[in-house]
Amino acid sequence: FIVLFIFILYPVFETIRLSFYDKFGREFVGLYNYRWAINDPEFQRSILNNLGWLLIVPTLSTFFGLVIANLADRVWWGSIAKSIIFMPMAISFVGAGVIWKFIYDYRGTGDQQIGLLNAIVVSFGFEPQAWLTIAIWNNLFLMAIMIWIQTGLALVIFSAALRGIPKEMLEAARIDGASEFKIFTSIIIPYLEKTILVIWTIITILVLKILFSSQLFLKIY
Repeated sequence: FIVLFIFILYPVFETIRLSFYDKFGREFVGLYNYRWAINDPEFQRSILNNLGWLLIVPTLSTFFGLVIANLADRVWWGSIAKSIIFMPMAISFVGAGVIWKFIYDYRGTGDQQIGLLNAIVVSFGFEPQAWLTIAIWNNLFLMAIMIWIQTGLALVIFSAALRGIPKEMLEAARIDGASEFKIFTSIIIPYLEKTILVIWTIITILVLKILFSSQLFLKIY
């Protein structure tokens, strides 16, 4: 309890207290810091960036994990597909960063492009782009990396959860004429509602850790 208080509870309450003081923590300024933050364009942009990460990454990772887990069980090579999709989970964030650096790499117009994405673009006759400097889009390109990593986590959990759905229920729905899409939306999703919430929460926490540890909430524009 003492350790938790010193390293978790105390910093939270001390941060809240200091937010009502000036930058030196001496003079009480009331709500001035909050008014400044709300009206500051860069702070507003950072909040929007954070909201984008917290909404898009967990939602798409959870969605892709559920869809792929459901489809992979229907084909004989489903286990191979699951292994390939889960593989990014075994890679460190540093390794993932190196891999995607070569995908988004930009060498300038006229130079030979070694970045996979720019190589594809140039092969179709278009100009290469510095993808990570394009406003708004750079955020989405970085989100794609996190989605690529976390979809494997969602896939594994959903694969186990899908085996818990009674087969009799699915067979009865098919006998009654329900389409596969109707079964997915009316039976599978409601049955896995708690699992979906747990996975979404886990990925949200991971996204928060990355945002705060790398200070993306301040540096992404």
